[in-house]
Amino acid sequence: MEVTNQPKLMFHGVDFVNIKFDTYIQYDNNAGIDLNVEPKVFYPKDNEKIFKIIMDISLHCEKFFDLNLVGIGIFEFDSKFKDEGLKKNFVNANAPAIMFPYIRAFVTILTSNIGNVTGTLTIPTQFFQGDLPEISTEDIEA
Repeated sequence: MEVTNQPKLMFHGVDFVNIKFDTYIQYDNNAGIDLNVEPKVFYPKDNEKIFKIIMDISLHCEKFFDLNLVGIGIFEFDSKFKDEGLKKNFVNANAPAIMFPYIRAFVTILTSNIGNVTGTLTIPTQFFQGDLPEISTEDIEA
């Protein structure tokens, strides 16, 4: 039986490239918040070891506030994958799960530092499954 080492996944952090917060009246902690998380994957053509997860998050509370942000997580494998199925699992499930706590922490810190407008928001954990939509260079330039 042959034992092979699988490539290691390295996380280089999250860049927050777009943040928009609109508030209307002070948030009532009993009002429900709609959370929408849309992760996508981007594979740069110039380096097949690197990929990026673009996570578009929106929090909406009718009559109270809208918070939209986009975070880009940068990931790298230390070597090439022989098994594309395993690579796909890392990209589709593991990478968003690694990145999401940073998004959650950012939302908590942001809302705790803007005064009494919303109070501190802690968004629930998310589980990621299925294939992430892939975006291309053309999508980014459009």
